[in-house]
Amino acid sequence: MSEEMKINLKSKENDSFTVPFSIAKLSKLVENTVEGDDGDLEIDIPLPNVRTDVLKKVIEYCTHYETEAMTPIKVPLKSGNIKETVQEW
Repeated sequence: MSEEMKINLKSKENDSFTVPFSIAKLSKLVENTVEGDDGDLEIDIPLPNVRTDVLKKVIEYCTHYETEAMTPIKVPLKSGNIKETVQEW
């Protein structure tokens, strides 16, 4: 079995977070950036508009939903109450 690609996400403050591609690919930005890559095992992706605190939360979100599938949000929304619209996290 081959080693999984690692993605180094670098925040606006130059903090770096190494994440497995299986988690990072939940971000379309990351998936599109890596698309067509020549097979490197580690890729650096600078995110100059993303603060460290926000990036940490995005990584936490993606890590959670790697194992638990996201429930699609049905439209039109049947309620203005967010708790009735999306699954608990």
